[in-house]
Amino acid sequence: MRMRPARFLLAALLVLAGCGADDPGEPTAVRFTEVELPGGAKPVVLTQVGDTLLIGVRHDGRPVVPGLLRRDPDGTLAEIAVDPAGMYGQQAFWYSIAADGQRIVAIGGKTGGAHGNVRWSAWSGSRTGVAEQPQPFSTFGGYGAGDLIDAVLTPEGPALVGTWQNPAVGLDIMIWEPEGRYWVRRPSAGTALENTRESLKFPLAATGVDKGILIAGWELADGRQRPAVWRSESGGTGWDLTRLPDSGRAGAASAVRCTDSTCTVAGWVDGELALWRLRDATWTRVPDVPAVEVAQDEDLAPPVDVEGRPTEILDDGSHVVLAGATTRPAEGPTGEVTATARVGRTLYVAAGDRLWQAEIAP
Repeated sequence: MRMRPARFLLAALLVLAGCGADDPGEPTAVRFTEVELPGGAKPVVLTQVGDTLLIGVRHDGRPVVPGLLRRDPDGTLAEIAVDPAGMYGQQAFWYSIAADGQRIVAIGGKTGGAHGNVRWSAWSGSRTGVAEQPQPFSTFGGYGAGDLIDAVLTPEGPALVGTWQNPAVGLDIMIWEPEGRYWVRRPSAGTALENTRESLKFPLAATGVDKGILIAGWELADGRQRPAVWRSESGGTGWDLTRLPDSGRAGAASAVRCTDSTCTVAGWVDGELALWRLRDATWTRVPDVPAVEVAQDEDLAPPVDVEGRPTEILDDGSHVVLAGATTRPAEGPTGEVTATARVGRTLYVAAGDRLWQAEIAP
C-alpha cells in the first residue's frame, strides 16, 4: 500500500452476486458507501491489523501533514498520535505503513532540496503513537541513493525495502534494518538482490511472509523484462529469486499481499493484467483474469483475497470497476485509487481522496 501516480483503478474479484434482473448478461454493481473521516482527512494508505483498519491520512492546511487513524470493528475512529522530528517529517506523505498487534513501522516522504529529491523519513511506534526516527542524511540520501519501496514487519524485526547504487551497474535491491536508533543498510553483494550486467533487478513492492520478506518487481535479463519475486528465509537474510511463470514477452509484478503463507502478486504481462498466487511453495498464474489493459508504469494496489480469488481495483477511465471471471461496476468510488484493504467481510478502497467500504460475501 503506498501513494504513487496511477492512471487506472483495477479490481479482480470473484462474482459476489448474480446478474441483474433486467439484463441477465449485465453484472450487478458492487455498492460502496463513504466512510466519513474527521477534520477533512484524506486517506493515503490502508493497513489491516486483525479486526481493525489503520488509515494513513494527510491533513491539508495543518502544520502536521501526516496523520494516522484507527477504525475499530464497531466503526469507531480513533486518532493515533503522530510525532514528527523535523520539517520534512511534518510535511511527509505516507508511502507505506506496516503493523501487527504491537508494532507500527512506516515510511514517509517529501520532495525537497535543490534537486527536488524525496527526503525520506522512517517512523515507528505502536497503536498509542508513532514517532519519526531522525536519521543522518546519508542513511536514505546522498550519493548512490535510490528509493524506499515498503516498510515490512517480520518475526525477526522490522525492515525497510528500497534500492541503492551498485558499484558496477544500476541499483541493487537494498534492505535497511534497525540498530538502536538508526537504520543500517545490509550488503546486497553476493545475494540474489545484487545487480549484475546479466541481471538487473527492479523492486516495486514488498511485504512480510512467514519469518521473512517477499519483494515483487521485475528482472531484465537476456534482453527480456520478466516479472519476478525475491524471498528471504528469515528477516533480511537468505534470498532466493523466482521468475514468475507464464510471463509472455514482457511483464512486471507491481503489488503484493500475503496472508499467512499464501501470497498474491498483481502485475501485467504483455500490457494486460496478470495475477499470480503462491501456494505450497509454488507460484502459478491465476487463470481466467479478464483482458484488462495495464500500463507499464501503472502502480496497482495490493491484491485483496475474496472467496479464494485475488482482487485488484482500477478506474477504467470512466468509472471504477471490479473484474474477475466477469467485470462489475462499483457504485461510489471515483478517481485515483491509493490503497485497498479487507477487514473481515468489509472491503475498503481509498479513491479520489475519500474512503469507501462495501460488504462482501463471506
